[in-house]
Amino acid sequence: MDNESMYAELLELITTDSASGKESAIARLLIGKLEALGFAVTTDNAGETFGGECGNVLGVREGELDGALLLCSHMDRVPEGLGIHPVERDGVLYSDGSTILAADDISGVCAILDGLRRVLAAKVPLPRLEVLFTVGEETGLYGAKAMDMSKLHAKMGYFFDSPGSVGRFVHGAPGLYQLNAEITGRSAHAGNEPEKGVDAARTMCLMLSTLRQGRLDPISTANFPILRTGSTARNVVCDFASFQGEARSRDVKRLEDYVAYFETHCQKVAAANGAGLKLSKVENFRPFLVPLDDPILAIAETACRSLNIKFRAEIGGGGMDANIFSAQGITCVGVATGYTKNHTHSEQLVLEDFFLSGRLAAALIETYAQGCESK
Repeated sequence: MDNESMYAELLELITTDSASGKESAIARLLIGKLEALGFAVTTDNAGETFGGECGNVLGVREGELDGALLLCSHMDRVPEGLGIHPVERDGVLYSDGSTILAADDISGVCAILDGLRRVLAAKVPLPRLEVLFTVGEETGLYGAKAMDMSKLHAKMGYFFDSPGSVGRFVHGAPGLYQLNAEITGRSAHAGNEPEKGVDAARTMCLMLSTLRQGRLDPISTANFPILRTGSTARNVVCDFASFQGEARSRDVKRLEDYVAYFETHCQKVAAANGAGLKLSKVENFRPFLVPLDDPILAIAETACRSLNIKFRAEIGGGGMDANIFSAQGITCVGVATGYTKNHTHSEQLVLEDFFLSGRLAAALIETYAQGCESK
């Protein structure tokens, strides 16, 4: 349980290829690690819900105390996370620059494992511990959405899946809608009779150039980065175009109001230009916000204090599995493990924070246990 063994496990898992829907290799390793710690391990069919090859990994250890605590991280990573070659410089871990590092979320996985080893080695009475490693988080929280919540007894969970230095706890995150538009025009010869065409590409550009997006207000954003047209020739008026994006907000009403505005705006522009329009919206996940006086944050602050770590409760800008579990009645917060610039080739992990995150995982379990009674 020293830093050396935690570091070795980090490198082992980072260099094990994984991707959303292709988590089998890491899942096998984690099943073995949990079983070696005395956990009863089960898997589900979550992968089948989004074309993946394996499901969530759930490890359960029944405790000597009442109560139950959930610890969660995800096994997948964003694209360009294959063939990673970690490089350490001055106490910070990077990739070699050709890929991401996958500290999001392998550092979280390792923090949980290290914390478990510490509390089990201490041989102190513990509550029921539920350890969940999910699939398909990065592409839509699919593993969390497919999870059979009846298998969990915990009403409180720490999700080791947040950027920032150790001691940062994310107690709120926005909800998200995926928004898509397909514009149908009419083709015509661009040189001989462009007047007879309806330019779908131009209509799309008009929609986007007049659409409110970016930072909408202090807690809401919108972004539409994926644009396509059906044209392959310069001399034909474009008859099809589409764009895809998202809207986020920590307030459900603001989010739903923006979705309604998006639909009305696109319909008006399409009608004004004689174009057909097909819109689609998908609610990916709902926002969550844990009050600052909630016991889950009090436990976190006490755990940090025991390690002389500065406690910070902050709001996050991205979604995570905690959004899904929160909507199912489990109080959740994100836990930072020392990484920054995740989802980029510049991703980095401060090793001092990473090592502390394992001790913090143990402290969270121990602090929670102090409020439990013997069975």
